[in-house]
Amino acid sequence: MTRGADGQEAVAPAPPLRRLSARARLAFRFYLGLGAPCQRATYPECRLRAAAGYTPSLVRELVALRRGDSTAGEVREINFRCRVITPAGGDRRFFFKDFARGHALHDIERALRYSRVDRAWRAAHLLPRLGILTPAPVGAAVAPVQGRPMEYLVTEWLPDAVPYHVRLREVRERDRRALMLREFALHLRRWHDCGIYLRDLVTNVLTRESSGRLEYWLTDLDQLHPIKCISRRRSVHQMAQLARWTGPLTEWEAETIAMAYLGRASERAVNGITEALLVTPPTR
Repeated sequence: MTRGADGQEAVAPAPPLRRLSARARLAFRFYLGLGAPCQRATYPECRLRAAAGYTPSLVRELVALRRGDSTAGEVREINFRCRVITPAGGDRRFFFKDFARGHALHDIERALRYSRVDRAWRAAHLLPRLGILTPAPVGAAVAPVQGRPMEYLVTEWLPDAVPYHVRLREVRERDRRALMLREFALHLRRWHDCGIYLRDLVTNVLTRESSGRLEYWLTDLDQLHPIKCISRRRSVHQMAQLARWTGPLTEWEAETIAMAYLGRASERAVNGITEALLVTPPTR
């Protein structure tokens, strides 16, 4: 970290060898499935795996609640693919996500252990090794629905977590908003330096206050594909997303984001990022 003319911290990208090492480690472990231990179990109605510290029977219970085979708990719908499940007799909540897999290509992905659930499972185990916050995995399952497999992923529930773009839109103070934009840009730079790229990034970042600071958690990891390098096109795409979901941005805010993300970059690079942030119409 260095200090800018305004006295604030300005991030400089990690040294090239360190960035290359982080990306290589992530890609190697991710594609080979290393670092994602689990317990496996087979039941007549589904195939299960449970993360370390959890049992297959718990995952089976959660699957039964989601599918309506059990009423010993509470199931609350977030959207058509996501649920919050609370088993009976306890106060622990779990995040439950469905993946409909009805195409022949999905059968090949599943056989190669590269389905969306497999990708999310590996990423959830590997990202904490890079110091990146993400909900801990609990379990996964494949179960038949009308003759076709349905995949399920269970992670721990984050209490009091708010999507980043929702929290930012609620902020009215100029300095507080600028700080949140700057923090997001610093995190984005770090994620990219580690080789992490989520196509739909902004809406999949949850924030939670802890000890007076704001934590940034990555979710929806089934979209994660390790990258060898972050291209200008990808950087601009992420900035356009940020502007759509959190805009409209002022010119000063756009420059703050660009400087935090790029650090000691050329004026041309800063201008390119700033332009992407300013020309993108906001999503309401």
